[in-house]
Amino acid sequence: MSVKEFAGKYAQAWRLAALTGKTDDFQKMFNPAFVYHDVLIEARLDGYLQHIRDIQKAAGIKNFELKYLVGEGNLFALDFKARYKFSSEVPGKPGTKGKEVSTHYLCLFHVKDGKVDEGWSAGVSAETN
Repeated sequence: MSVKEFAGKYAQAWRLAALTGKTDDFQKMFNPAFVYHDVLIEARLDGYLQHIRDIQKAAGIKNFELKYLVGEGNLFALDFKARYKFSSEVPGKPGTKGKEVSTHYLCLFHVKDGKVDEGWSAGVSAETN
């Protein structure tokens, strides 16, 4: 499978996890030793998946967009944009209830042995109301 095909399957699994909060199928895309690096956090797989569940539980997703940008060898990049309306607080992120937030991140992933083993992202989240 090409890295572009893998990225498409990854994006589809991520979209389903974000919209439903069910992360079991998405989790299968990862090496158990996965590490996620963001400007503000570094998380292991359990923390990363819990963050997705927490966001889905606390917010209605008004827009969720993933676009394949590029892939070569064992690396692929996605452009991630989303807009949320929070009906409750996100654990660890006070002040989200009642807010509408737009996010835009560029995400880079490394694939090893058919699983994502590391990810990096940088971007912005901003209130829109």
